[in-house]
Amino acid sequence: MKFITQFLFIILLFITGNINSQNWLKIDSVFAVSGVTVNNFSAPFFGDIDNDGDLDLLIGSNGDKTELFLNNGKDFPATFVKDTSIISFIYAGGIQGTNSDYPCWVDLDNDGDLDLVIGGYNGLIGYENIGSKEEPEYLKLESVFASVNPQIGGDPKPAFADLDNDGDVDLIVGIGESFVAGPAPGITLGFRNNESSQNPNFVQDNSLVTGIPDIGLNAYPALADLDNDNDYDLLFGRDGGSLYFYKNTGTPSQPVWTRDYAVFASVESSSYWKNPTFADLDYDNDLDLIYGTSSGAMYVHKNIGYIMNPIFQYYPNYFKVIKLNGNGASVSLADYDNDGDYDLLSGIWTGKIIYFKNAGTNQKPEFIQTNMPFSNLEGSSYSTPVFVDIDSDGDYDIVTGGLNGKLSCYINNSGSFTANATLFGFVSAGYSSVPTFADLDDDGDQDLLVGSETGSSYRFYENKGSNVFEENTTMFAGISFPNYSSPKLADVDNDGDIDLVVGRISGSLDFYENKGNKQKPEWLKNNDLFAGISVKQSPNADFADLDGDRKPDMIVGEYNGNFTFYKNLFAVTDVENENGGLTPSEFVLNQNYPNPFNPSTVISYSLSRETKVSLKVYNILGVEIATLVNTNKKAGSYDVRFDAVNLPSGIYFLTLTADNFSQTKKMSLIK
Repeated sequence: MKFITQFLFIILLFITGNINSQNWLKIDSVFAVSGVTVNNFSAPFFGDIDNDGDLDLLIGSNGDKTELFLNNGKDFPATFVKDTSIISFIYAGGIQGTNSDYPCWVDLDNDGDLDLVIGGYNGLIGYENIGSKEEPEYLKLESVFASVNPQIGGDPKPAFADLDNDGDVDLIVGIGESFVAGPAPGITLGFRNNESSQNPNFVQDNSLVTGIPDIGLNAYPALADLDNDNDYDLLFGRDGGSLYFYKNTGTPSQPVWTRDYAVFASVESSSYWKNPTFADLDYDNDLDLIYGTSSGAMYVHKNIGYIMNPIFQYYPNYFKVIKLNGNGASVSLADYDNDGDYDLLSGIWTGKIIYFKNAGTNQKPEFIQTNMPFSNLEGSSYSTPVFVDIDSDGDYDIVTGGLNGKLSCYINNSGSFTANATLFGFVSAGYSSVPTFADLDDDGDQDLLVGSETGSSYRFYENKGSNVFEENTTMFAGISFPNYSSPKLADVDNDGDIDLVVGRISGSLDFYENKGNKQKPEWLKNNDLFAGISVKQSPNADFADLDGDRKPDMIVGEYNGNFTFYKNLFAVTDVENENGGLTPSEFVLNQNYPNPFNPSTVISYSLSRETKVSLKVYNILGVEIATLVNTNKKAGSYDVRFDAVNLPSGIYFLTLTADNFSQTKKMSLIK
């Protein structure tokens, strides 16, 4: 059972992940259980974009791009995989002249497929589906909203429906806080479609929204026939915690909006900034409620009522995302509770210290926020706490930096933390201090590196024993630390000595490999190790073996409060080194994972001694398809990625040959 559980977890990880380089595998499902990642101010919208019978998901946000997630099937709750091809053309030339905030699908030209409209700073931008229902291909529409955009400002949320029952879609627009001149935020404008169903022409007609008041700084409309009376009702999210609902008490061709206080009375009102939409997520022929929030977290309320009498009940685990409720995520990993797996510590912009207990295993992490006993601990704003046993008593203390540039220290006494105001009072690194500890001279105590707002203001302090720290200006001589650097000292490549990783405010990670040894590090910049890995702003990383394969995986926190897991694919394990590690006892070819796969899979193998290795792929006819390895390899364990993007579905065979050893595994490619 343990093996089956672990295997199923690995399958799920790889289905919801993607290869960022040959070195790391990004696995979204660790922190986004459904595979759906979010940014702040999320705006969801559902539709079957590939005509496979399930509901795919668009998510707008205040990030740079609208994102698309394809549904893996009709399960409840569903899992999704991020698609980077269908709408990527929108942003191929950069983000200038594009929108990302409020996407929706709508059949603008009545041809039976889904066109795309995105609202945002540039008004409404439409894209016609010139492909098919199964394989959409979009072409930007230059004129459809040309007369609408001057009237709606730079923060419009669109909603489409046939409000006058004439066979074409009309448009209502909720007005938000615009950075350009526009209507008052919180009002709603109506636009009637006055042309044929194939050639929409939207003309302002506020009789479509008569009776809808100004509901606040923002108005986010969603249209749906909630009571199954063949006309459209109207729900508004807003800049606040409550929803405004208006029933259509008129007719299908002439709406009359009457506010109803009862239908959504049970919906929570604590999350800020709600952006709603409706979809039949459980495929029971009624509409469920989904809304995004300012933190990015998306809430699902399942419709448990009748088709003409909806009742909405909160369903907490559909789009479960483990993230901060705010900005400023940092990462420190340690087995704080001594249960055999790694827990996570993070800072946040308020200065608090946020603790995520690993309630899973050392092979399947499952992080749950539970702030005790850390709820009373904090640094200055934008805290950057790390676990470190600074007093060498066998438990983890906490040291945190923050915006004020100083360090705060909390000593752990059997689970109770006491502030020590003097231990790091000497630290002076300007503003935005980010501490990291490691034994860089192999003398048995923890040395301290501190990143800073100004790159040249970083500080390194050598621990001379008994936590007597002395500034050392030569250890990192020749390394140019960037401004707002987030350094981390860790053995990233698993070779027994400490390397340096530096997060940049721009979103990338620099890697300095230790080419010296444990007693005397020598730093060599390696531009390849983190190639292709980047976040929007200010990554802060830490490393630990989170999946039980004896390789240091990576978790990256970023400014917007999100965390991302990256599986380590490159580090060699089981080799004799400074750690006294063991060599594998035999040659082994492991089953690829995932299997079945589409289009990439990872193959691992172990060698008991140095030898010439051949690893090849054959089709079912025995024809060689690919040579993955054909060289001498030292004893150890290795991972290799096989990309079958250009191959047809079918059975393939993988053969490892080393000395007199040969082993074959069967692989299934399903597209």
